[in-house]
Amino acid sequence: MGRFAELVLSLPGARPVVGALARWYRREVERELRKYGLRYDDLIVEADVDVQTALEQLPPIEQELRWKRLKRALDLSMKKTYLAEDIAQQEDVWNPYLRERIALLKQKRQELIESGE
Repeated sequence: MGRFAELVLSLPGARPVVGALARWYRREVERELRKYGLRYDDLIVEADVDVQTALEQLPPIEQELRWKRLKRALDLSMKKTYLAEDIAQQEDVWNPYLRERIALLKQKRQELIESGE
């Protein structure tokens, strides 16, 4: 956590306010992702080497599902429409299919750097 965040959280009464804002923001992100049928991990930019490696390590079916979600979202965005509500509710927006792999790869890379290899 950064110094500014620590300073804000140290103020009396700040934690409940920050918690409420965090819950509100999470609901809004989920609502927007559902409109397009995306998962939170679909938004991770592929420019990082660890992200690219994690994507390559995904099972082929998960890679295909991710690609289809991104394609569908682009199509819906271009048509200025949203996914049907019943279909949108089926997707688990917070399913961390990629973040855990990326964290593991970053940890391995850090260990290699620290060991001097």
